[in-house]
Amino acid sequence: MAAHRCSKCGTLYTDPPVKALDVSPSPGTRHHTLLNTNEPPSDSETTFVHSVISKADARVARIDEEVTELQEMLKHLRAERASLYRYRKRNRAILSPLRRMPPEMLGEIFALTVPSFNAALSGNGINMVRSPWLLTQVGSLWRAVSVSTPSLWSRVVIDFKNGYHNPVPLIELQLQRAQSLKIHFYGSETADSRLQNQLFQLLSEQCLRWEELWLVLTSDMVPLLAALRGRLSSLKQVQMETCFVQTPADPLDCFQTAPSLVTFGLYNSHRSRTITLPAHQLTRAQLNGPWRWIKDILKSASMLVEANFGIQSDDPSPREFGELIGLPHLRRLYVSDPEFLKCLRTPALEALGFYVVKNPSLDILLLLQTLIDRSTCLLRRLCLRGCADANITAEILERFPSINEFGTITASDRNRVDDLMAKLAAPKPGGTVISPQLRSLFFAREKGSKPIDYDAFLAMLKSRWGADVSELQNAALLFTQGCGPDRPTLRKLHVLRREGLSLSILEGSEAMKEVAAWLYWSSPRG
Repeated sequence: MAAHRCSKCGTLYTDPPVKALDVSPSPGTRHHTLLNTNEPPSDSETTFVHSVISKADARVARIDEEVTELQEMLKHLRAERASLYRYRKRNRAILSPLRRMPPEMLGEIFALTVPSFNAALSGNGINMVRSPWLLTQVGSLWRAVSVSTPSLWSRVVIDFKNGYHNPVPLIELQLQRAQSLKIHFYGSETADSRLQNQLFQLLSEQCLRWEELWLVLTSDMVPLLAALRGRLSSLKQVQMETCFVQTPADPLDCFQTAPSLVTFGLYNSHRSRTITLPAHQLTRAQLNGPWRWIKDILKSASMLVEANFGIQSDDPSPREFGELIGLPHLRRLYVSDPEFLKCLRTPALEALGFYVVKNPSLDILLLLQTLIDRSTCLLRRLCLRGCADANITAEILERFPSINEFGTITASDRNRVDDLMAKLAAPKPGGTVISPQLRSLFFAREKGSKPIDYDAFLAMLKSRWGADVSELQNAALLFTQGCGPDRPTLRKLHVLRREGLSLSILEGSEAMKEVAAWLYWSSPRG
């Protein structure tokens, strides 16, 4: 039975049924015999077969017409169904709770959609298909709420190292919509200096609203930054790297007059002397530069709570320890050169990290003992980076039982790490566990270093986790590139996790973030 719709009114019509052709001749008939044998037909039988073929052709043609009609009808029904779905969806949207949600709450939800810093950096700033720009394209309500929510627009990312391509008017529009500003400006000595200066000048016009500044500074931008002296009243945090071609003749002192500045990070090798800081008000510092320059800053930095000091190994000035520098509030510290600890008195110190070099004349155990005795501090976390000797490390952990969190970051010497894991492994029943008070164990492998023995890592964790006297609760295994544990080892590590051990296994950028957290370091690029 064929069916079709009227093209004008849409009424469904059906044609009268057409009798189907019998395709199963009865057994015993001459037609059945011809179909099932190879006997030749007579002339009259040939005429009959031709008539049957004609009837079959006609029926096939009619069926083809019906199939075409049904396909057209199915197409029409599917289009109608899709239209009804869209219509129903639009009507349901009328009842959506979002229409009755207060704009303040909607703004809070929008804030959760803003890309992370790394995502914003990978997109090189403005991306019209990401929040918050995308929110302005949904509807009038969402546009009004997003435009009137300044926090959505506060982070401004401009990266010339990866090729800046956003139109200047969009930056101007974002600055209009924002209130406080978190500026990420990454200059490049090889990029167009005219455009870089133009954009930095545009941002500088709003410097009274700057709260954070993440900056890679070129030599051409130095005068523009210097001109901001006395105008950075809201600035709280600076993370800066310099890529000067020539050292500026005059010191850069614009941050000296920033009354709210409490966090300052500087990575710029040998040109540190060109920048002056309000050291007396800093609570967090990351300084990379000459030994004497960092010492001079610390003499006034009595409010420091957390610090990372990268001491330049090529500093030609003699290492004069002289009078001790007291840092009464310092709780977390990393130094690239442990000799620098000879200069400090840190009564509040709880967490310490330093780089261990192969230097027979440097007695790390004595250095730590002297620092702790002098400061009367109670060290709880220790992180060793580089080539830590297993025996010395074990002795340190035994001598200072207040240390309950220990991390090691290996750069090249795998054997020492493997030896350390063997030392820390719990012995057979009846033996003595080294430093049973350790609650957290952190093992990281930096880029370029050889993989550690992951089976030994598993054995160490398993033995301590199962020991009666061990207080192990947390563990981390980090590797910044490839060569992680194989599948069988990973499965066994996951067994420990299911048994209750808080275990993190991270690689790549996530591992690097965790390592940076243990070293109290944030680079200008986050």
